[in-house]
Amino acid sequence: MDVQGYGGRDDRQHASIQSGLLAVADTAAGRCGLDRTTWHRQGAGDGELAILPPGTPEPAVVDDYVRELVAALAGHNHDLAAETRMRIRIAIHHGVAMPGANGWTGQGVVGVSRLVDSAPVRGALRAFPDADLAVLVSRQIYTDVVAQRHTSLKPGEFREVVVRQKEFTDVAWLRVPGHDVHGARLSAGPPRLPADPAGTRVTGTAGPHYRAEAITVVNGSVDATNAVFGIKHGS
Repeated sequence: MDVQGYGGRDDRQHASIQSGLLAVADTAAGRCGLDRTTWHRQGAGDGELAILPPGTPEPAVVDDYVRELVAALAGHNHDLAAETRMRIRIAIHHGVAMPGANGWTGQGVVGVSRLVDSAPVRGALRAFPDADLAVLVSRQIYTDVVAQRHTSLKPGEFREVVVRQKEFTDVAWLRVPGHDVHGARLSAGPPRLPADPAGTRVTGTAGPHYRAEAITVVNGSVDATNAVFGIKHGS
């Protein structure tokens, strides 16, 4: 989880946000029966990476913990001016995590870190200025937990988005509790281009600033007289 807009606050506000973040996280966990003293927590000032112990029910995190975070944040922000409210992005993922020499390692750690810092979840809080929390769950979490109805959440509350953050690219599912995320203008970019029915697979995004890549699979020989081919070197 990470606090939106932390870098724009002054030093005194930073101290208040850090203590407030931990208080809200602890309160939410206590209310839904999760023990944060058993979590492996790696602080980052305005955020926290938490590795939950094996056996922690995923529905309790995706559903109950998020619901209590919303309530705890509402209580924390109740008497605060709009510009000093604490607003949180949280990402939830299931994957490999291993202790390393300078923090946690593994593709699960990389994945959840890219999700929480991605454009779609940042854009969600900008799209809904009255929201205190935006949630992004990975493809695995949505498919195995939400879509299979292991929570009280409806799959329709989530919006599929594409996350492209550094070397990480994948589909994830976005939710802003209390708001309809479908149709909201996010900073993740315009919709992806569909596949061409003739067999050309197109990737990229649609809109005035996209750069699309077309891949055509041809079986057999081709007469390429007077044809022009583009060749791309590197990544």
